[in-house]
Amino acid sequence: MLSIETALTFFAAALLLGLAPGPDNLFVLTQSALYGRRAGLTILGGLCTGLVVHTLAVALGVAAIFRTSALAFTSLKLAGAGYLVYLAWQAFRAGGQSVPGTGGAPLSLRQLYARGIVMNVTNPKVSLFFLAFLPQFADPSRGPVMVQLLLL
Repeated sequence: MLSIETALTFFAAALLLGLAPGPDNLFVLTQSALYGRRAGLTILGGLCTGLVVHTLAVALGVAAIFRTSALAFTSLKLAGAGYLVYLAWQAFRAGGQSVPGTGGAPLSLRQLYARGIVMNVTNPKVSLFFLAFLPQFADPSRGPVMVQLLLL
């Protein structure tokens, strides 16, 4: 299984990366400021559920496919770049609109949880990160790689 050194290194890296600001963190902070701690924690739960989806994808071998197939990896990179261009185009076209979620009725806890999942699962940067980050901590000589990745 995992060595204590590997587990501690992974924990330290994951902690530092989790503290780095990003769109997910900003969304949690905004919703928490607007609607309270419960809304923020609900979104956080959704985001963590999205991380489980990414972890399962890597553990089930998606990373191996992208590592062995240059075409598959290039396709993934192009799809991610296309998605980012699409988001930039949408932001450019949006102009001066009001910020969603700052007026009207707040979203239900179920809607906030679902939004957290969707935000995380559809984020191409998170997908690429998990495909590149998690496999570095697995060692085939220490047992089944899938079990190690699930433990991480």
